[in-house]
Amino acid sequence: MKKVIKVENEADVAAAEQAGMEKSLIARLALKPGKITSLSKSLRVLASMEDPDGHVLKTTELADGLVLEKTSSPLGVLLIVFEARPDALVQIASLAIRSGNGLLLKGGKEARRSNAILHKVITDAIPDHVGRRLIGLVTSRDEIPDLLKLDDVIDLVIPRGSNKLVSTIKASTKIPVLGHADGVCHVYVDKSANMQTAKRIVVDAKVDYPAACNAMETLLVYWAGMMLLVRQSPRALNESMQPMQSRSGL
Repeated sequence: MKKVIKVENEADVAAAEQAGMEKSLIARLALKPGKITSLSKSLRVLASMEDPDGHVLKTTELADGLVLEKTSSPLGVLLIVFEARPDALVQIASLAIRSGNGLLLKGGKEARRSNAILHKVITDAIPDHVGRRLIGLVTSRDEIPDLLKLDDVIDLVIPRGSNKLVSTIKASTKIPVLGHADGVCHVYVDKSANMQTAKRIVVDAKVDYPAACNAMETLLVYWAGMMLLVRQSPRALNESMQPMQSRSGL
């Protein structure tokens, strides 16, 4: 099955390159062998975890014989709209299955073939007594407006993407929406921080996966005694990026 996934993903990547997509977006689209292996390991860890549903999280005695319990339970049916990142489909679907939620997925059109094969792999693995319709794949953007009207069926919408996407969805539905319309990934270094540790964290936050949506975008430092970090961080980032640039052509 890895070979089939590889073929479908390479077709998406080739189409994106031909369309002139930005290299950072192509990096998110590509399912390299290492990324597939990492996803596989993550799924096994998730599968081995205790069932998160049905746990009493908090108990409060309101009066004699009257006890209020806070219990973990599924949200219901989720509609998640996300960018052209096939690995996100796997992560989202696995978390939904593990937590007992139904799911409708709408990924970026650039990952159409990758999403289709990954959706098939996931639904084929769902036991018959659960039902393969637990995880649905929406293939057309034109279906989204109609889905956003189903407030009696869908319990929560989670949009991942641009400010415009999130804002548009919030304005187009009565369904609760969990999403941020703005957001920049910050790293803050306090005056009490160890400078060598801080430098490693800053470099890792940007260099480990620059194309990721949670890569560092803004570095905030406490002024007193911070000039050394401010001077060293760009140099360290540049040195760390050089091998990556030569490998990827960024």
